[in-house]
Amino acid sequence: MNKQKIIYAFDPLCGWCFGFNAVIKKLKEEYEGQLDFEVKSGGLVIGKRICKISEKAKYLKKSLPAVERITGVAFGEKFHQLLDEGEYVSNSIPPSIAFNVFKSFRPDLAFDIAHAIQKTHYFDGMDLNNIRPYFKVCEQFGVNKFGFMERYEDPMYERFTQEDFDLVKGWGAKNYPAVLLEKDKEVEMVAEGYVGYEALNEDFEDILKEG
Repeated sequence: MNKQKIIYAFDPLCGWCFGFNAVIKKLKEEYEGQLDFEVKSGGLVIGKRICKISEKAKYLKKSLPAVERITGVAFGEKFHQLLDEGEYVSNSIPPSIAFNVFKSFRPDLAFDIAHAIQKTHYFDGMDLNNIRPYFKVCEQFGVNKFGFMERYEDPMYERFTQEDFDLVKGWGAKNYPAVLLEKDKEVEMVAEGYVGYEALNEDFEDILKEG
């Protein structure tokens, strides 16, 4: 019988997902032998939502301290500089394509790579619409830079990324992070929005009890 699968739907431009990494990583480590795990990008900032970060500055400056306080994660000084400058264009598509390219090289490290991409942005203040910040992630995970560049520029990976967006949307995820359960080819929501470790751990225990 196939193991049930936990699907973590995140977005590279979701600050709460950046803070949620420690929670989902700990749960993955604890339940990996009993449940399968997968990460997919949800497409939070696409279409009409793509805009200069200055348009979201008021919201971000209000919400980031709450993310830090509740999750313990830290947003770097360079990200705050990026926010103050206001010229960065928030667009989930390039970093989500990059994530899928990295997954094609190292699917076993998908959770770590998702966080590394977010850290590049939220701590180091890098522009994720530019290919160069991903070279640091290449070095971190032993991915050949030129191999990464070739796949990143391949339209196939943009199609793969759009397919992920469509899947996650079809599963009903509207807020991120989202945790879903795939069982008998059906997908249901477990948690949507930031949830702490203890509450989500109870959900995982219930999933295993129900089989």
